[in-house]
Amino acid sequence: MKRKIFNRIMMLLIGLTTTLASAQQTVSGTVNEPNGPLPGVNILVKGTDNGTTTDFDGRYTLNNVADNAILIFSYVGFITAEIPTNGKTTIDITLEEDAAALDEIVIVGYGSQSKRDVTGAISQIKTEDIAQVVTANPTSALQGKLAGVQVETAGGAPGSPANVFVRGVSSLTNSFPLYVVDGAISDNINFLNAKDIVNLQVLKDATSAAIYGSRAANGVIIVTTNRGKQNSSPTVNIDIRSGVNTQPRKLDLLNGSEYIAFLNQRRINDGLAGNIPDPGIDTDFQDLSINSGTIQDYGFNISGGGENSKYFFSANYYDEEGLLISEEFNRKNIRLNSEFKIGKLKIQESFGFSENRFTRNNAFGNQGGTVPIIRPFAPENEGGFEAISDPVFGIGGTNKFANAQLVNDQNTERNFLGNMNFSYEIIEGLTAKLNVGTEYTNFYRNTFQPTFFQSNIDSEVNDNPLNDLTEVRGERYATNVEPTLNYKKSFGEHNFDVLIGGARQDITTNTLAIYAEGLPSNNITNIAQFTDNIINSGGGRFDNKLFSTFGRVNYNYKQKYLFTAIVRRDKTSLFADGFNTGTFPSFSVGWVISDEGFFNQDGLFNSLKFRAGYGELGSQNVDPFSNQSVVEPNSPITVGGSSGQIPGFAITSLVDPTLSFETSKTINFGVDTSLLDNNLKLSLDYFNRDNEDVIQAVAIPDSNGSVNPVFQNASSINNKGFEFEAAYSYDKGGDLTFNVGFNISAIQNELTDSPNPIVGPSYNEEGLRANRFEVGQPLGFFFGFKTDGIYNDQAEIDNDPFLANDPDRRALLQPGDFRRVDINNDGRINDEDQTSLGDPTPDFTYGLNLSVNYKNWDLGAFFNGVQGNEIYNVTKFFGYFFLDDNKFGIVRDSYTPENPNTNLPRVTTQDTAGNQLPSDFFVEDGSFFRLKTLEIGYNFNDFIGKEWVSNARVFANIQNVFTITNYSGYDPEIGSNNSGLGTNRGFFGFTPLTSADSVFDRGLDVRSQPRPRTFMIGIQMSF
Repeated sequence: MKRKIFNRIMMLLIGLTTTLASAQQTVSGTVNEPNGPLPGVNILVKGTDNGTTTDFDGRYTLNNVADNAILIFSYVGFITAEIPTNGKTTIDITLEEDAAALDEIVIVGYGSQSKRDVTGAISQIKTEDIAQVVTANPTSALQGKLAGVQVETAGGAPGSPANVFVRGVSSLTNSFPLYVVDGAISDNINFLNAKDIVNLQVLKDATSAAIYGSRAANGVIIVTTNRGKQNSSPTVNIDIRSGVNTQPRKLDLLNGSEYIAFLNQRRINDGLAGNIPDPGIDTDFQDLSINSGTIQDYGFNISGGGENSKYFFSANYYDEEGLLISEEFNRKNIRLNSEFKIGKLKIQESFGFSENRFTRNNAFGNQGGTVPIIRPFAPENEGGFEAISDPVFGIGGTNKFANAQLVNDQNTERNFLGNMNFSYEIIEGLTAKLNVGTEYTNFYRNTFQPTFFQSNIDSEVNDNPLNDLTEVRGERYATNVEPTLNYKKSFGEHNFDVLIGGARQDITTNTLAIYAEGLPSNNITNIAQFTDNIINSGGGRFDNKLFSTFGRVNYNYKQKYLFTAIVRRDKTSLFADGFNTGTFPSFSVGWVISDEGFFNQDGLFNSLKFRAGYGELGSQNVDPFSNQSVVEPNSPITVGGSSGQIPGFAITSLVDPTLSFETSKTINFGVDTSLLDNNLKLSLDYFNRDNEDVIQAVAIPDSNGSVNPVFQNASSINNKGFEFEAAYSYDKGGDLTFNVGFNISAIQNELTDSPNPIVGPSYNEEGLRANRFEVGQPLGFFFGFKTDGIYNDQAEIDNDPFLANDPDRRALLQPGDFRRVDINNDGRINDEDQTSLGDPTPDFTYGLNLSVNYKNWDLGAFFNGVQGNEIYNVTKFFGYFFLDDNKFGIVRDSYTPENPNTNLPRVTTQDTAGNQLPSDFFVEDGSFFRLKTLEIGYNFNDFIGKEWVSNARVFANIQNVFTITNYSGYDPEIGSNNSGLGTNRGFFGFTPLTSADSVFDRGLDVRSQPRPRTFMIGIQMSF
């Protein structure tokens, strides 16, 4: 009996030992993807907390695995696999790419995440959405494509820069975002070939951008360029496009006889005789100045890879003739990207070189304004052109048509942007990286104006007796070194991704500008041999250094409770010690509610996630010498008011030693969801961003002895709004597929604190200004008088009750002058009645993207619109009141005693009533709806042999197909004032062509160039 009991106990122990042994077995293997090993794959024993991740070569080892366990293999962008062990100790697996999930991989600072795990506000656009837009500037392709991202191009000139505002204007010094290209830091991407871009992602809120600290207050745009594929044979792609730019719209201008009638009427209104004879000349300078410019865009690339390498090489040539004569843009690009794996070491290289050449039209798009009563050419005059020569005609202004051809303005900008990234897996889950980037930009501008004579009237602009030459040279060299450590580890259903790192950025800028005149020949193009002719010169060098440390923790539990925390600390050389260090934290949370047990997975929603976050960012966009006072000899010192001055030494520039970073504080709430089998994806965000300690130039009393304002952290700006994005894909496996994308954003902008109002730049020689910055108002709102028609006769002037207490003003008024509105209801009309006339910030912007594929045909259309912004039409000022130049056709209906029943004021050269002062007469609705792009293509893949040609497609494309707007100018798409007055004589300073003007003159249409309608055909082939 005892023996039987003993035997049973032994059998039980043996069984238990066997069971325990099976529970302790070790499983190992390799995880691959179609192109090679896949590091970082999460492997979890189903139903337990036992897990691991694959190493650099895709290998893994997992202990304590039961012989009947199920292993779960998961990785971002791949279909999750569940594999039963069935007692096996070696399991190798190849994960399949999840096409839908790959679209959801998001590149963030120093890493990547699944869209599912992202807790910040990030939008992205892919190469196919960029390639449809015919542009030399990749940022222009963003217009209307992403919610919360507003793109304002500065005009229709080829190669024009674009202003990009992420969630509105947030600073008074610089509101442009930071760009990161393959890990390399840059101020812009105007030099890139758009067809090299794989995707472009915008970090819009502080919770996603805080990893970049004091450089990220205006948002971050991360650009990823092509890098090829592993285990793929060499593939050659050719893209050839050719087209023509045409003028979609003409302005209504006076012809020769109408212009003479205008001059005579103006003289009559001024009490003079209207006796100017008609010379019988009628020149349409608008037609003469605008051509149908051609576009050529040729590119090719080759890519491929082996088991441990991949590569991409591209070259591109782009040439565009502007609509305006003497205007052209040319760009050449070369790019080489590669990646190599040597054991646990991975090396990535990204090198890009570009050369941009501009031929500028120095008449700034206003040749059409040249008076129509002169000949287009005058061979008898030196230079071959003329302006009005008879004083009886009055001031005739500049012959812009002549200046556009006489002035030779050549600009060259070369850019090299390179980056190398080294990563090494130290132990499982722990990876060390070193990122080294460099950017070199070289700029050269040569502007030559030969000797010419056009007129003896207004000789300053119509006579150049001494030919002159301006040379501007500049270079910028920047390096960036960023070491990081990244640890990824899963402990059961607790997933951690921890990053720590540092950065050092060094920037050196050199500038030199020289102006010379009286050169011995019109063929001189270089000042070096004629130093005695130099009239003015200057330049300088400045250095900027930034030292940073940063860290980020991503944590999720069961992949449905998400948390991210980021902190960065920056120290800059731009501010004084004690005020040059800033700390920028952020934290955000997310809840994937669709993974909860109570959520109905069989219902409408496939996924639903809520996001919330708070973060702080910084800005350091100031002059490099903003922390240094300037003392100059022989400067007059003010004593006892502006009238008392004595010679001597003076501090001409004072500084605030406490000047420091601007700080942006943002709260963001968001919802992401997918519906209808993940075919419909929606995203909604609300944000509220307060920019504090905004740097502003503050005027100081004359008693301080300085004539320049002092930069101080003096203002605050608030931006808040909503963003909505939707995307729907239809693909049932048949001949028809289509995609629809829509976005809309509504952003409000307000200056919430400032020590004093700020006025924008003047737009004419008399110093008239329209833009204003004032507490409680949107940035750059238009400020002036509201009008209520005109005085149609003298009786209306005599009986106006608002003039009863102002006999001096009544005496200045005549029939045909504006009737101003008493805004403050004090019974008087004076400067206190100036008020807001609108602002350049839209109420909302939107975009609609459509693409349809049917068999071998494809059709794409993109619409974008802007609603609720105003434009201050300075071109209307020149075309109605300005003494010089031709005039708009509306002056035909201006007030005269014979035409009193009109709302258009009288024309005059004296303007004693102030009709030319800023008023709502010049403010127009800038809203528009535009079919931006229309493209149709046909794929010949069914008709070609695959042995040599793997893909062939032809297409036709139209840009700026139509625009619906009430704006009277060439185009309602107005950025900053990017024009100017007259020719660019004696230009002094360094102005890179890749930068647009400041936020202070947004919405001013100052003779902006027409935006072309472009027709293009092309062919794309792959071998």
